[in-house]
Amino acid sequence: MGNRWMYIDFNSYFASVEQQLDRKLRGKPVAVVPVDTDATCAIAASYEAKAFGVKTGTPIWEAKKLCPHLLCVLAKHEAYAEFHQKILVEIDRHVPIDKVCSIDEVACRLMDNESANAAQLAEKIKKGLRENVGECLTCSIGVAPNRYLAKVATDMQKPDGLVFIHQEDLPQRLYSLKLRDLPGIGANMEVRLKSRGILDMKMLCSLDLKQMHSVWGSIEGEQMWHHLRGIDLPEKKTERRSLGHSRVLPPEL
Repeated sequence: MGNRWMYIDFNSYFASVEQQLDRKLRGKPVAVVPVDTDATCAIAASYEAKAFGVKTGTPIWEAKKLCPHLLCVLAKHEAYAEFHQKILVEIDRHVPIDKVCSIDEVACRLMDNESANAAQLAEKIKKGLRENVGECLTCSIGVAPNRYLAKVATDMQKPDGLVFIHQEDLPQRLYSLKLRDLPGIGANMEVRLKSRGILDMKMLCSLDLKQMHSVWGSIEGEQMWHHLRGIDLPEKKTERRSLGHSRVLPPEL
């Protein structure tokens, strides 16, 4: 089983678009806000701001204490949608998009020749985005046997990362991750896992199919078992086609 999926996750997307639009913001700590008041919260933060502990959801009054020279800019949702369209067009020049997952995430199913040359393909996509969309818009790309693990891989190296998770390296490749690093495991699920004595990824990966179903209390546990083993579960059949001119998703706040 080869690496059939490529997942592309744009880094600090809203803040990166702002830095692309305004050169004065580049290299500076930036928070994107919905309204111009310290009583609101950041809906996005640049990596320069994140270095000070500012993140999505941080109240602006607190963010300014963490980072006194923080620059706050009002959200420009039309601009984010416009750049989203440009991004889709550029990615589609290199590989058909299978699914637009959000305004800053897309998934591409790789054919045999694309899978064999995934590293070169990823670098071409990154280069094309820099040259044709904007140099400030970096992305982390994950390549894996299924879409779930490809998404996980994007979080393993940020910003501007490229991470492969190979079938032959599973599940050991996941042992260094925290339980909360997995999509679908939030605070409540983590509490449930730890109440069952499952304290880390190695312990989670050691569970069998029935045990996973029992812990989750639903078929989602079985799906997670397959995800962690690189098994590409069948989805609704979708036609590989260009999405570049057809669809814009609203920003996810």
